[in-house]
Amino acid sequence: MENLYDILQSNPGATVEELKKAYTQLILKYHPDKTPQKHNLPASQTNTEKFIQVDRAWKILSDPELRAQFDAKWYERSLVQDLPIQETVHIKDFDFDSCENVYTYPCRCGSCYVLSELESQVRFDIVCCETCSLTVQVIYEEKL
Repeated sequence: MENLYDILQSNPGATVEELKKAYTQLILKYHPDKTPQKHNLPASQTNTEKFIQVDRAWKILSDPELRAQFDAKWYERSLVQDLPIQETVHIKDFDFDSCENVYTYPCRCGSCYVLSELESQVRFDIVCCETCSLTVQVIYEEKL
């Protein structure tokens, strides 16, 4: 799971104004129309990918409801990250339920792992079964 605050080079206590200032600076720095400089990015990450990542982080953290949901999920992830991973599953292997707007994957207990649309947007990577204590790690595409 990506820490959206790290992407915006901010912290969870930052105000919306502070986040907006960081967002504006980063968007200008990584705008695809700028000179394609690497800005100390990993070799696999381009300015365009970083631009998209920064924009996605801003869209979530600038919305009070989405930010609260992200903060709760980030806290939840910190609690479950020490649980043993039963299986690694690619997001493509989850089924999307358009009525509920959730992704599901069957658990061996007969229940399922459920991933909300927001969780998939922030790349929530450790999902617990709704019924038992099993967990899976979700793998997302490399490119944004």
